[in-house]
Amino acid sequence: MPAPKKLLVLDLGMQSLRLAEFAADAHGSLKLLRGARREFLIDPSLEASRPEQTRIAVQEILAEWKLSKGEVSCVLPSHTVFSRVVPLDVPGGGDDQIDALVNFEAQQNIPFPLEEVVWDYMRIGQTPSGSINVLFVAVKTDVLESLCNAVNSTGLRISSVTVAPVALHDAFRHACPGELESTILLLDVGSRTTNMVIPSPGSFFSRSIPSGGLAVTTALAKDINSSLEDAELLKVTRGSVALGAGFEPPSDPVEANIARITRQTLLKTQADISRSLSYYRSNLGGESPDRILLTGGMSGMPYLAEFLTEKLLKQTSFFDPMQGVGQSAAAASFIETNLHNLGELVGGALSLVGAPRTAINLLPPSLARQRELAKRLPLLTVAAVLLLGALASWYAFALNATTVTRDATARLSTAIAEESRISTQIQDLSVQLAAVGKTSDTLLSLIRLREAYPALLADLSARVPERFLWITAFQPGGDPLKQGESPKTIDDTVKTVTIKGLYLDNPRQAAVIDDFVNAIQASEIFAVDEKEKTKIITQRGSPNGEYWAYPFSLTVPLRNPITPLP
Repeated sequence: MPAPKKLLVLDLGMQSLRLAEFAADAHGSLKLLRGARREFLIDPSLEASRPEQTRIAVQEILAEWKLSKGEVSCVLPSHTVFSRVVPLDVPGGGDDQIDALVNFEAQQNIPFPLEEVVWDYMRIGQTPSGSINVLFVAVKTDVLESLCNAVNSTGLRISSVTVAPVALHDAFRHACPGELESTILLLDVGSRTTNMVIPSPGSFFSRSIPSGGLAVTTALAKDINSSLEDAELLKVTRGSVALGAGFEPPSDPVEANIARITRQTLLKTQADISRSLSYYRSNLGGESPDRILLTGGMSGMPYLAEFLTEKLLKQTSFFDPMQGVGQSAAAASFIETNLHNLGELVGGALSLVGAPRTAINLLPPSLARQRELAKRLPLLTVAAVLLLGALASWYAFALNATTVTRDATARLSTAIAEESRISTQIQDLSVQLAAVGKTSDTLLSLIRLREAYPALLADLSARVPERFLWITAFQPGGDPLKQGESPKTIDDTVKTVTIKGLYLDNPRQAAVIDDFVNAIQASEIFAVDEKEKTKIITQRGSPNGEYWAYPFSLTVPLRNPITPLP
């Protein structure tokens, strides 16, 4: 029995990357085998490093899955893609006339020179006046090439490239075939964009609004004067959307402030959604949606659905793209943690089971040329065989063997020179790759160093006794400098920390220091051996009744030494 065909789908979000493996089950239906997610650096100014982040993340996942190669379908995020729906008046309505007019309209509607972008289009129904609605999709060639090169460098072979709204539309058609006769608004609230998709009967409308979860995070960071990372963590763990008049805000002032800021930010997004729906009805002849289906990373925020119901006056629920899609036991945890981010993955995998898909494919020029060459390879092979046969016949009847040998030698010399040039280029690329790897290792070391001291302080804070003792000083330390030793030769790794403080005159006196040491002994960060426990107390002030508090000092070793900045 042949093995089931498998396909990897890579969803390249702005804030995270998701890779899922699908297969066709015994009944010819789609089945999710496993999935993995990696977070990206949230700062938009680091967009130039996104291909390298993508390469590292994909390599990590493939190493975990023990995969070295495979076929992958890529789904691009909306913020990297330009899309626009344009109604066209086509005389006669023939395909030839549409193609000719589309090429002209692409130059007018795509805000980049066409030679700098990879673009495609699709027909999405007609307006009541008879115009044909056309969706234009374009992405800058350099952006697309850099992302695809990063994916190809991991050993995967890209089979198709689509965009998030189109993949979401395909997933809806697959999961909810009974809803195609009604007008549904799919609202994908992501990090940088909010995608509107209306798969109405006979047509398809899409618009990307440049506002999403990152706008809320940025507003929150500005309000509380913190970094984007801290604001994002606060939004995810304690965030919600404030409800309208008549509803009490959260009792926690921090959560109430987050809810207020979130509502103020989303009001702008809601206004853009309303304007887009008005354009859809008036310019494209669409009907008002019957209800709204939410999806996307931010759709799980508490009370977001209620906010949209209040402002758009439409029933709002959540989109489940896994309807009609099987799942393995290994995929259960991935589905649970990415419940609102599966639509793009399912839409990108539908080619595996031959399900209807939207005819949009944004392959970069390099991959397109490779595919074209693969199609022509049989003809080229036949031509090469005929050429070799002709050469063999010519050699057989040639009278001047010396001339033939000289010509063959010249051709071989040219080939060797070309291969030598290519070998030199490969060596140069290897050096560049090593430099990039070194930079990546340095960045990862900096991230780990950034997290070390907050974790150490948090662990120490949790173990300080509630009464009679407090810490006044905290100092990291390493091996002491020996006599005659140069500072350049010492190991400046932080192996111990010195903790100084005071304990209050109390009934148990200095025994509270021993309680503190016992608490530290249970830590997974500090290494306090039972036999050596008393040696870490380097100072224990003796109570004499003259003062209200007495000093103490501890020198505590770390389980894992901390390497400082170079």
